[in-house]
Amino acid sequence: MAKKEGFFSRLRRVISGAASDAVDAVRDPGSEIALAIDDLRAEIQKAEKDLKTALVERKVMERKVEELRGEVDGWQQRAERAVAAGDEELARAALRNKQDVAERLRATEEALAEQRALVERMKSEIDAAKRRWKTLDLRRGTLMAQARAQKAGLSSGGTGGDDPLSRLSAIESKISEMEAMQEVAAELSEEAREAAAVDAKFADLERDRGLDDELEALKARMRGERALQKGDE
Repeated sequence: MAKKEGFFSRLRRVISGAASDAVDAVRDPGSEIALAIDDLRAEIQKAEKDLKTALVERKVMERKVEELRGEVDGWQQRAERAVAAGDEELARAALRNKQDVAERLRATEEALAEQRALVERMKSEIDAAKRRWKTLDLRRGTLMAQARAQKAGLSSGGTGGDDPLSRLSAIESKISEMEAMQEVAAELSEEAREAAAVDAKFADLERDRGLDDELEALKARMRGERALQKGDE
């Protein structure tokens, strides 16, 4: 079976295949500048759509957090009713469900915090990109003229800015490094999965011990509340 081509390999092949197009582009560096400014505007529009999606996802997470908090409180109340009725097994089951929901709540709260940070970062980057685009667009004609003048100087033997083909080679080198890192990460992930399986077993043991402790604490608290009620009588 042939090895599936990796993402970075495909990307490198596409970039290499576009080398002739890059040569054509530098024949008119002014047009290249104009296209780059237009591409920036297009990317800003895409980012604004992504931001709207991120805002919706943040709202969904916020609602989920409130829902899970309600579930945690609900299972706590059921455990208390079970203890009051003298049914420890039922109380244990309720506390176990409470723990499950509490774990989901913690994970969702962490995800919500990350989503909020992402939204703020996206807003900041989009605002900065808009300011940058406005500045570049106002100077479009000047930048195009400068690029063409610089190209003319290079053609006559002068020195100037970066060669697009050199930038292409630098990109290819960077992609090769990332691909190598990806292969190393794949090897490390297998070891991480094995370690995670062992950790999960120990986590289950700790969880059961914590469940017993929580049940005993709940029983003790409720005994204390009943004792106080009798004392008041």
